[in-house]
Amino acid sequence: MKIKHLYYLLAVAILFAGCMVGDKYVAPKAPENVSYRDSAGTDTTALMQWSQLYKDPVLQSIIRTTLENNNDLLSAASRIEEARLQSVVIKASMYPQLGYSAQVGGGTAGAEALKVGGGIQDGLLNAFGVLSWELDIWGKLRHSKKAAVAQFLASVQNRNALQVSLIAQVTSNYFLLLDLDNRLAIAKQTFAGRKENTQIISDRFDKGYIPELDKLQAIQQEAIVAATIPALERQIVQTENTIRLLMGEGPGTVARGNSIFGQALSPDIPVGLPSQLLQRRPDIMVAEKLLQAQSEQIGIAQANRFPSISLTGLLGFASPQLSTFISNKGFVANGFADIAGPLFTFGQRKNLMKVERQRYEQAYMQYQKTVLAALGDVDNSLSLYKTYTEEFEQRKIQAAAAEKALVLSRTRYDYGYTSYTEVILMENNLFDAQLQQSEALQGKLNAIVQLYKSLGGGW
Repeated sequence: MKIKHLYYLLAVAILFAGCMVGDKYVAPKAPENVSYRDSAGTDTTALMQWSQLYKDPVLQSIIRTTLENNNDLLSAASRIEEARLQSVVIKASMYPQLGYSAQVGGGTAGAEALKVGGGIQDGLLNAFGVLSWELDIWGKLRHSKKAAVAQFLASVQNRNALQVSLIAQVTSNYFLLLDLDNRLAIAKQTFAGRKENTQIISDRFDKGYIPELDKLQAIQQEAIVAATIPALERQIVQTENTIRLLMGEGPGTVARGNSIFGQALSPDIPVGLPSQLLQRRPDIMVAEKLLQAQSEQIGIAQANRFPSISLTGLLGFASPQLSTFISNKGFVANGFADIAGPLFTFGQRKNLMKVERQRYEQAYMQYQKTVLAALGDVDNSLSLYKTYTEEFEQRKIQAAAAEKALVLSRTRYDYGYTSYTEVILMENNLFDAQLQQSEALQGKLNAIVQLYKSLGGGW
């Protein structure tokens, strides 16, 4: 084939470049008629960064260390680079590939052997530049490139989703640690009070003022609180090691900043309209990019039903002698056009395209499930914050009333107006109320963390 014929074929291929098969991907629409129960849903501002939400400097340091050292996050960064390089590889296949080939050698072959290509006579020298190019007439390579780019973007959003999850995990565990610290302080303070009370009751018993039953009950009350101290210390060690694992560090202690009552978290997180969640939540964006990648697979399968055309060019020199190697007589210029395609496949490629369509339907259902689950997360988080706020306010009232009741009960007991059983009841009520108040505050703080995560995390 002459070189000019290749030019003609190339011109025809360019004209056919508009023959790309496969539907153009269209992003799915947001669910309609969805609203949150505990939000006006009109704020459209972007989420603040996590460093603006969590103001405790020690917590900020823990989060930064987690984002720098967490092994899962480092692995996710490697997967992003892998996906990026894969997209570059696929993109390169759309362009002509230039290579080279060279041979040098020689030999002896008889006349009969030469007739059947059994060898060469004398020397052999050749050097060629080889150009090969598969024409993307039906869009197979373009669909492949788009699919690879979508996979790359999905890996980026996967990393963002992991980052949001890690920030929420380490923050929730930090607030749990502060809650455990506070409960341990309550237990130690209560234990000190009950130990002193046991001594007073024992002295009264020794003097014959009260029955032994009161002394035994006081000892029991002291032991009950004493037993909670090692239990809380055990949970503190476990929580610290959980935090350090998230930070990519071995077991050890974790620094504390402000107390649980000193945490200044703004609850005014911009919730926005439900439709905005599609642009905020990384996991939704992952599902959407995977849906797009699968859509491109349908185009690839459809393009495989049509013939493929490739061009190959050979340009160089060949000669049996070095003296005539680089000369007009040794010049070689060849061009080839190849076409290959299916003829009778008994419906194989047609059914492969149907397989990809079914996979697209599965990816679409997974996307819809992800969106609905995300909307539910936001609604649940709003409810958590609202109810934990109300619960915490009531727990404060309960603890204040229990403290006053204990003072009055002890006074009544000292003057002989009531039994020691009433004092025990009031002591237990106060101890439980103080612990529940701390737990409710921790729940309120974690509700803000969960709300922030459910909205996308501000990564």
